[in-house]
Amino acid sequence: MSAGPSRRGLFAGLGATGAAGLATGGLAGHAVAEGTRRGDPALAPARRRVETAEGRPPALAAPTPAHVHVLALDLNGANASEVRRAAREVLQAWEDHVPALHEAGLSELTEGSPTQGLHPASLGVTTGVGASLLERAGLTAHRTEEMEDLPSFEADDLDPDHCDGDLLLHVGAEDPVVVSSAVDHLVGLAGDHARVRWALPGFQRSTAAARDPSATPRNLMGHIDGTVNPDPGEALFDTQVRAVHTEPDPAWMDGGTYVVVRRIRMLLDTWFSREVDQREAVIGRRVSDGAPLSGDREEDLPDLAARHEDGTPVIPEHAHIRLASPEATLGARMARRSFSYDLGWEAGGRRRAGLLFTAWQADPRRGFTAVQQSLDEGGDALNDYVRHEGSALFAVPATAPGRPHPLLDHL
Repeated sequence: MSAGPSRRGLFAGLGATGAAGLATGGLAGHAVAEGTRRGDPALAPARRRVETAEGRPPALAAPTPAHVHVLALDLNGANASEVRRAAREVLQAWEDHVPALHEAGLSELTEGSPTQGLHPASLGVTTGVGASLLERAGLTAHRTEEMEDLPSFEADDLDPDHCDGDLLLHVGAEDPVVVSSAVDHLVGLAGDHARVRWALPGFQRSTAAARDPSATPRNLMGHIDGTVNPDPGEALFDTQVRAVHTEPDPAWMDGGTYVVVRRIRMLLDTWFSREVDQREAVIGRRVSDGAPLSGDREEDLPDLAARHEDGTPVIPEHAHIRLASPEATLGARMARRSFSYDLGWEAGGRRRAGLLFTAWQADPRRGFTAVQQSLDEGGDALNDYVRHEGSALFAVPATAPGRPHPLLDHL
């Protein structure tokens, strides 16, 4: 294995543009917050540049942005040589432009931009590499074991048009105009070298609208979504998110991370036809405050052994949180970032809304897959109310400031 930056240095630059790289100035690692100007402190995220602790991808920045747009692109090319050339062009173009987007914003780069007069809005761009890129480019030796195809799951109703892809583009910000304009610019840079395979915009409640901006957001089912997420301040966070690859072929992903993206439609009409106590039994948490049915506060650990006087479990046997718990998944944990999506209604009147779910981990087999298999085997009650319609897995490699993106050396 050739000499390179230290593992600490690698992760210090982790995935600020993922496949597009942090090499050009460290991107988020070099971003400087503007801070809060006069006014409501809740508006601070909209007034600053993206900040990430220890160089983690902007997609893992805190606070989580109110708006995201996640896209997958397929590279154009009839053979491995053409695919490699297309990948080089797209990755290099993104690597050249993303630092300026983070630092100055699109309005400083493009005359007449829709973002004129807007604050930076914590704009953050993260990109990743799909296994299909490595296969099509003749780089199968560089496909890591962690990039193996996800298995089928009970709740899957996958549409191929909403799955997979050669490249990931994840753009987040506090303002939808900032997100939309950045996406348009970055897709435009790909030009004739790539085409959009699928795209899904997502949102959370904004900090400005929240009575308590620090509170865990709710999803469209009305439940708090994101409790028991690993804390970025925990010592174990990096070991749960950062991959270790010391062998030569997969070394391009040493210090990187893997993200699973799922498009999960919620059957909201059916869900809200149930009484509140029935919905709480499905999840295993109270609607009012997010506390487990066995506890008093959102932060309380679920007591899976708790029983009613008649001997039935307080948290039902098929409740979502029971089956997703570390006890049921051999300690599997991942950094989850969930956003709602709402695309209106289909012609037949069916709602097109749900969850844009992303899970970041060192190894999807021991993270997302382990949890989802536990949900399947245990008969997750939530499966009656959701359908997984899109699925993809991407590798987000680590880079260091001043060094080219590691995959470019193989293209």
